Amino acid sequence: MKVILIKNAVETLGYFSEQLAETFQEMGHDTYFVDYDDLVNTVDGISRFAVPEKTVLCTFNFIGLSGEEVFIEENGRYIWENQGIACINILVDHPLYYHSKLAKPPVPEMRVFCIDREHVAYMKRFYPALPVEFLPLAGNCILEREVPSPIEGCHGQKQKHKNISYQKRKYDIVFTGNYTPVEHLYREIDRQGAEYRTFYYEILEDMKAHPAVSIDRMLEAHIRKELGAVPDEELRAAIAGMVFIDICMRSYFRGEIIKCLAEHKIPVHVFGANWEKLDCSSHDYIIKNGREVDSVTCAEAIADARISLNVMPWFKDGTHDRVFTAMLQHTLSLTDDSRYLRENFTDKKELVFYSLEKREELPELVKKLLEKPEKCMKIAERGYESAVQEHTWKQRAEAILMDLVK
Repeated sequence: MKVILIKNAVETLGYFSEQLAETFQEMGHDTYFVDYDDLVNTVDGISRFAVPEKTVLCTFNFIGLSGEEVFIEENGRYIWENQGIACINILVDHPLYYHSKLAKPPVPEMRVFCIDREHVAYMKRFYPALPVEFLPLAGNCILEREVPSPIEGCHGQKQKHKNISYQKRKYDIVFTGNYTPVEHLYREIDRQGAEYRTFYYEILEDMKAHPAVSIDRMLEAHIRKELGAVPDEELRAAIAGMVFIDICMRSYFRGEIIKCLAEHKIPVHVFGANWEKLDCSSHDYIIKNGREVDSVTCAEAIADARISLNVMPWFKDGTHDRVFTAMLQHTLSLTDDSRYLRENFTDKKELVFYSLEKREELPELVKKLLEKPEKCMKIAERGYESAVQEHTWKQRAEAILMDLVK
């Protein structure tokens, strides 16, 4: 099999693609990158690389399938279709973000993977014509880096990441991810009319009180309460029009969890942008480590921590790559739960769960963990054993290829 992947402005998705590329290569498949920093040349190279019916595009979030002119040829069709290239599209956000594209698929026989089983159910209900499967995110390994050679003109050597002894790690707790001030998001709601403001704020308060409920189920309940019976076609469009609710809740709980620890005088090293904008009375305990940070920096920070804190981006039956990335770095993963995680892991065996609903209990939980580093190390090691066997990009690449031959 020949596999085409894409590097674009979304650094995280490019890093996922690099992880997949390395895995596909290890499996004996040829890979090719379309690079947004060199689009003309790398798009031109697709026709030389591709073999019809033996090539697949593996992309994320419709990148390369979003109407970009560079991928559309003179006959109005995508180069993928003209070249006989199968299209695998992995959605790492809720499908409600991609309503217009899902309603009118850009290429025939596009296959979709969703990272949450509730997202799969949503797809099967609202977009039944599209083939869809569940594919959880995987943990990121720290890819080998090239160390510059001291001799001018000579290439450096690849250097492998070495596991840091748990006792010698620099950070007690890290969180990797940006913060979006919720006040900015609320301003968008406040610009609506009074009736809409009341409607949206009722949803937000309901979600804060019931964080185990998925975004689409919560939105549907409120839409039906307001409008009564609504046909599915209208319902999916209405849900897609409220994507900002999802963004609000992600930011709200991310900020609440970090603030909860800081205000109990538990230092948290945050790697990401805008944390200085969090409304918190104890910023001295939120230790900022740069603004925008790339995926390698995040993975390296996790690898130098005893505990990696995760706040799920509202995935209620899936997981985030932070969970498995921590495990693969021999780091204890501390995360809010989901049905998928509860089915696959046991609390305090391979990871540790906390509750968004009972987040006031989190500081005491963290203090107890930090008091018992040996116990934490054992949990981290069991997490590593589980993740390395079942939750790397190798297993995900295998699942993608198996789906293609069905």
